[in-house]
Amino acid sequence: MSAASPDSAPAPLSTPDRRWRRLAWWSLFVAANAALALLITLGNVPLGDNPGGGLGLAYLAVALPGHLLALGALAGALPLAIGLWPRSARTLTLSAITVQGLWLWLCLLLVDAKVFALYRFHLNAMVANMVFGGALHDQVSLSWKTWLQAGGLVAAIFAAQALLAWACWKLLSPAPHRRRVLQAWTATALLMGGGQVATAYYDALGERAVISQWNYLPWAQPITAKSFMRRLGVHSQQQAGLPDPRHAQLQYPLQPLRCQSHRRPNVLMVVLESLRHDALTPQYMPHTAALADSARVYDHHFSTGNATRYGLFGLLYGLPGGYWPSMLDEQRGSQLFKVLQQQGYDLHLYGSAPLYSPEFDRTAFAEVRDQLHQGPADLDSSGRDRSIVASLQQDITRSQDAQRPWFGFVFLDSTHAPYHMPAGYPPVATPMAADIDFLKFGPDHDPTPELNRYHTAVHYADSLVGELLDQLRAQGLEQDTIVLVTGDHAEEFNDLGLNYWGHNGNFSNHQLQVPFVLRWPGEGSGHDARTSSHEDWVPTLMRHALGCENALGDFSTGQDLLAVPQGPRSLVVESWSQRAVRHGDAIYVFDKFGNATALDQNYLPLPQQAPDPASLRTAWDALTRFRNR
Repeated sequence: MSAASPDSAPAPLSTPDRRWRRLAWWSLFVAANAALALLITLGNVPLGDNPGGGLGLAYLAVALPGHLLALGALAGALPLAIGLWPRSARTLTLSAITVQGLWLWLCLLLVDAKVFALYRFHLNAMVANMVFGGALHDQVSLSWKTWLQAGGLVAAIFAAQALLAWACWKLLSPAPHRRRVLQAWTATALLMGGGQVATAYYDALGERAVISQWNYLPWAQPITAKSFMRRLGVHSQQQAGLPDPRHAQLQYPLQPLRCQSHRRPNVLMVVLESLRHDALTPQYMPHTAALADSARVYDHHFSTGNATRYGLFGLLYGLPGGYWPSMLDEQRGSQLFKVLQQQGYDLHLYGSAPLYSPEFDRTAFAEVRDQLHQGPADLDSSGRDRSIVASLQQDITRSQDAQRPWFGFVFLDSTHAPYHMPAGYPPVATPMAADIDFLKFGPDHDPTPELNRYHTAVHYADSLVGELLDQLRAQGLEQDTIVLVTGDHAEEFNDLGLNYWGHNGNFSNHQLQVPFVLRWPGEGSGHDARTSSHEDWVPTLMRHALGCENALGDFSTGQDLLAVPQGPRSLVVESWSQRAVRHGDAIYVFDKFGNATALDQNYLPLPQQAPDPASLRTAWDALTRFRNR
């Protein structure tokens, strides 16, 4: 019988051809699932009346398909790796693994779409644990009918996935078209790359029409390059007004603020980068320690995060760091600066390091970004710190001469690793490390030299605080100026013995607890043992200094530091990759996989691992109070 006879069996594929056919099938199946994911995601995207207009839709047309293709490829990456390996498992087994991975991905997308429709944020580990773990049973109670419907939907999706996988295999020709596969993935890579380039460009430009689209990308982690773009001449642009309320993610504040102050005290706010709670001693911070003798010192004060982004966010808004993405998308500034401007304050705002990275110029300072100043770029952090303090002193003198109230904010950076101080500055203790070699850090490394260098940098930064305090005394401003000295977050030197160094690593006291020294003329002095948070500063200042009559809950999740303590409280704290709820002696950490771990103050597992339901409900309220529904 000839080779062309219809009864002849097709020639078996070689091993390379089998791999190419598997790759072709996998690619087609991922693309089909990305198309389904696109349909699910578009359900929450306003296409006819998009807040970004034509530019926003054009950006989404590139970024959203590329993003979903990337997520789909990740969901099926393991079967691909197995399938291309020589003498690997059978095609049926690989197909089953791929179907399961992408089926789970689509199920999560459906849940995410529902969460986003209700709360305007995407499904994350903490929310998943709270909903499925039962902590929110009182607020999110699902009947047996709902669970039955959900189970039926999940089964239907799995059946549809299996059918789709079979159809994709049948659509392929027996002999793989290698060029088509390569062309398809080249086009996909260009799509993904184009989306990231557009993201970096419009992020550096501060274009709200594009940034507002990020919220529609499930679990997106936009890659930005502000410093590089600034070198290319791309600078953030001022954009007036708030986004269209029909598309706003936030209802913030809940009610218009009613603020009127007759006294209008000056305010000096000094924040030291990475300031440990135990650094507040006469040895390391003599000037701030002397200030503490006539101030209120909050002995159990915690930052809202273990990184600058979230620590300063809570301090300048009075909100948990979980609101950062929405504030950034909509470029909503802090209500504090809005009220200060309304009451005629001169604003003197200084950062030693650039305040556009993280994007404080498009969050807290969004409406006053033209008044932001940073230290000279050609100096190290100690030189920049001295420069901005000198500039702030000049500004204070000018405001005093003009008899205008002023608000001074200065963020000192010397205390950030590698801990700078001027050449020849005497160490507070020896031995002191000449520099910081992060490769030396390990569980058995003696941190004494590095800690002495850190404390010397703190001592230097405190000397600059002393210069500001001396100026207030010399100009007779002590009784007219509220002074706050604190840190954005703390700094760890393996204090737990668990090989944690620096910050952004855990939610223990060693990375979250900071000094909080508040001298408020007429309010007395002493130590306060309540649990306080960075969330408390803005509501306290706005109520007692700026005369805001609103309930604090209209614009903040914090408490009044000058009022009687309200008893035990739960704190929501953030990092780059995790979120936690601190409640009493327990720390409930939610990782990116949805796991909740209950730890004690030494970061060791607690016997009872289930998160406290009451504390999680408090966290849920804090994180959803200002969400537009």
